[in-house]
Amino acid sequence: MRRHAAGVAVVTTYAGGPTGFTATSLTSVSLDPPLVSFAVGLTSRSWSAWRANQHGIIHLLDEGQAGVARMFAQSGEEKFGGAVPWRWTTDRLPLLDGVMAWMVAEPRTRVIAGDHAIILCHVVATHLDADRRPLVLYDGAVRPMAPPGVPS
Repeated sequence: MRRHAAGVAVVTTYAGGPTGFTATSLTSVSLDPPLVSFAVGLTSRSWSAWRANQHGIIHLLDEGQAGVARMFAQSGEEKFGGAVPWRWTTDRLPLLDGVMAWMVAEPRTRVIAGDHAIILCHVVATHLDADRRPLVLYDGAVRPMAPPGVPS
């Protein structure tokens, strides 16, 4: 799977405070209705939050946010300090600033699969900054996606 390129996202929600994790498992499931899925580790604080929460935000990182991806990939770290700019939405969700796109997602189904849970979500709101380019995970490292026609 190291040779399978994947987009890099940060998934956030509220659980007594802001919580979030880096996900490379984000998948588009359906256009009508708009559904996506992601996986979260069963031993993580984020799973505890997503097990019961009714909504959260999926952030698609842009090519300049490798540091954000690394920070949210760590467990037990204070992720919402001053290093990553963010703000509360009116629905009390932690929204990261400067991302390529974001989606407000409402969980519909949670399936235990090995040491992870797959969470199927209905997308209820979106925002896209079309001028930004994605950050991808490839061969164990996060990196900018090469422009079309340019070897990576």
